[in-house]
Amino acid sequence: MVTFAAGAGAPAWVVAALAVLGGVLGVVTGRALGTGGYRVEADEPGSILPRAPWWPAPALALLWGFLAWRIGDLAAWAALPAYLFFAWLAVSLVWIDVDVHRLPDGLVLPAYPALLVLLACASVGAGDWRPMRDALVAMAGLYVLYFLMALASPASLGFGDVKLSGLIGLVLGWLGLGTALLGLLAGFVAGGLIAIVMLVAQRAGLRSHIAFGPAMIIGALLALAFEYQLFPA
Repeated sequence: MVTFAAGAGAPAWVVAALAVLGGVLGVVTGRALGTGGYRVEADEPGSILPRAPWWPAPALALLWGFLAWRIGDLAAWAALPAYLFFAWLAVSLVWIDVDVHRLPDGLVLPAYPALLVLLACASVGAGDWRPMRDALVAMAGLYVLYFLMALASPASLGFGDVKLSGLIGLVLGWLGLGTALLGLLAGFVAGGLIAIVMLVAQRAGLRSHIAFGPAMIIGALLALAFEYQLFPA
């Protein structure tokens, strides 16, 4: 089990530098997403593309700065790359899922080996393999849970959500099983609030399909902000 107390947080100049780099990457990512290159024929490619390709830049700048401050020098700085990568992936997946209600395998599946390698490096930096064990347990647990829910209610959850749940389990579980549990619960709360807002704003009906990936990611980010230890030391 790893606690944020083990990391002192990045110096202000590192936070600022990573925020700037995140913003630059966000500009590039927004331009790439704005072309709609992720769309396939089944995604109704004739529909209008999202009109706000600018938002990934401030979103990624904020997330990278936040993660530099929050994760900091945890595991001798070895943990930070995994979470910066997850932030970029989260921004990309939110855009795509909102647009076409699909989480593409081309992004989700390669993220598994990437995060496994990055978190293994973080465990080496921490000198402790228990966080990696917890990450694998959380990955399997969330994947199985979402898989069962998708089988029970395929209209509510897709298998893209199932695959995303495993990634969320990895990044949150490395910080502790309690953090993974918090992310799971926060995701469902966020999903409910998003549904209520869309209903009130008349952007969706009672039978509308609402992309759940963004709610899962919001829950994961909230768990990173408010780490919770299931078994306090």
